[in-house]
Amino acid sequence: MLPNKHFENDYRLKATLVFSFALLLFFMRFMNNVLVSQIGEVPFLFEQKEWTYRLFYQSSIAQWLTVHFIPAAMFDALLFFLPLVFMLTRSRLYVYGFSLIALIYFLLFNMAAGHHYHGMVGVLVMSVPFWSKNEERFNLLWQGARYYLLYIFASAALWKLLRGSAFEPEQMVNILKAQQLDVLLQQPGSLRAVIAQYLIAHPAVAHGVLVTNMLLQLSFVTGFFTKRFDVVLLVLCVVFVVANYFAMSIVSAELLILCIPLLNFKQLQRIQDVLMVKEDVAEEDIRPAVV
Repeated sequence: MLPNKHFENDYRLKATLVFSFALLLFFMRFMNNVLVSQIGEVPFLFEQKEWTYRLFYQSSIAQWLTVHFIPAAMFDALLFFLPLVFMLTRSRLYVYGFSLIALIYFLLFNMAAGHHYHGMVGVLVMSVPFWSKNEERFNLLWQGARYYLLYIFASAALWKLLRGSAFEPEQMVNILKAQQLDVLLQQPGSLRAVIAQYLIAHPAVAHGVLVTNMLLQLSFVTGFFTKRFDVVLLVLCVVFVVANYFAMSIVSAELLILCIPLLNFKQLQRIQDVLMVKEDVAEEDIRPAVV
């Protein structure tokens, strides 16, 4: 049982936001044909160097799923079924299963792609708080997810700062030349190509973009000391994701699920309470009088 009505409503609202976002992400992956059943028989799975990937590779789960369509399709169905049922029942059994299935998909996809895509990390991290219905533990894990987002941005800024790349005038130009080559060759008239061409032709502007990016990421350090600017950080996170796509062709929209803890849930809860009161009043107005 959940300990009180306020926490129950808060838990329900957060679960709805997190797992609706997760469903949207997996739907987008379905549309991009990168779910397990859509990958087909992968000719080669990259074992990777990390022990997690090695253990997973040695378990043969990935190899078995990628060559059996029906189990793979059932696996993909669970990616949608488990979060949906959890939102309806809020039974932890379903969120445990979802976290496990999402982790397997994360590892398998990266092994099939031969690259460490970090987008699904957000889904994994945001599912963890719902392992508990204890108010104190849930809130602690929820704040842990928030701090993880702050760490991602702050550490990226410190990496640029301490390694000195932020002070290298040609750093951004060199990155663009290497990373935007496909766009420049295949889509020379696209907006991303035009932006890349301009920045490459103007190294000072490109360096300014790099420094601005570092300062934006560094601003997330404030979140470790106060929640006063969380809404501002939320906006900056969205700006970063959009700018990162157009300037660097890096798709990191999946990580936006980690921004949910930055929302003002007290304000959202007040709005929800007002709407519920209005619904109750409306029901009273249309309820027939008892004679």
